[in-house]
Amino acid sequence: MSKTVFAYSKDRFMGQKIESLKDALEFRDHSVVWVNIDGFDHLSELKEVFGFHDAVFKAIVRSKGRVKAMMFEDYLFLLLYQIYELSGGLKREKTAIFLKDNFVITMQERAGDVFNPIRESIRKGEGLFREKGADYLVFALLDAIIENYIPMLERISSRMEELESKILKGDDEETLRRIHRIRREILFMRRTIFPLLEAFRKLEIDGRRFFEQETREYLDELHEHIMEVLEVVESHREMANGLIEMYYSTISMKTNEIIRILTVVSTIFIPLTFITGIYGMNFHYMPELGWRYGYFASLTGMLLIALGMLYYFRKKGWL
Repeated sequence: MSKTVFAYSKDRFMGQKIESLKDALEFRDHSVVWVNIDGFDHLSELKEVFGFHDAVFKAIVRSKGRVKAMMFEDYLFLLLYQIYELSGGLKREKTAIFLKDNFVITMQERAGDVFNPIRESIRKGEGLFREKGADYLVFALLDAIIENYIPMLERISSRMEELESKILKGDDEETLRRIHRIRREILFMRRTIFPLLEAFRKLEIDGRRFFEQETREYLDELHEHIMEVLEVVESHREMANGLIEMYYSTISMKTNEIIRILTVVSTIFIPLTFITGIYGMNFHYMPELGWRYGYFASLTGMLLIALGMLYYFRKKGWL
């Protein structure tokens, strides 16, 4: 697993991979030193270099979906989750963020994250990163995690609109499976996002001392931002439930139409069946009675009628 360091001040910047976390200490004369670690295999080294408490590492190892916001005397620790879109669906990944003096340490389970736009802004000197301290970087990292949900929710919305059109065209079991899959994804996102409210609220109340006055105003925006995202999630959840109701309503309407047609056909044949029930088919002059192949012709005719009806029902989508 790789370790990289981004060290920058207002008029200088450097970024490189490092072999040991001790190498990051050489850049402490920069305004901000951002150390990113892929994987959680360096916890003992992290404790040795930065002196973090055991409670922090226990939270990282033992946490199963729980968001943590812990404030110590000289550093801040956050444990939260990012969501990624994979071919098999959504995947949740644990992310840890430390803020100590001018050092920001981020850790995630695997290589790749949502922080690349921040890295590019720092590298090119865009935005306020070079002018702000480490506390502003922590805010930007948290905001990037929240912002990452927006395009995922937009794609889910597009998928639901597509499914709505398919439902109106006709019922399909695959469509129903896709709706349920989207609904599970929305609930998965909600379970991941909702705990952030408590963590950010705790950060606002107990962790304000780790942030400059100007950055504290940005912290207030985090809470509002996550509330907006949750409102979109709730709206999508209601829309997914509405799609399920629409699907079953469409099936019900189609079933009623089928029953109506079959009822008409049955009504037509009721008097005919009544007449044959009284008189039978035992008339004296019936040409087919003397026909050698009449019995086999009757069976063949009944088979063809049955097959024809099956074909018609399938073509109409009734079967």
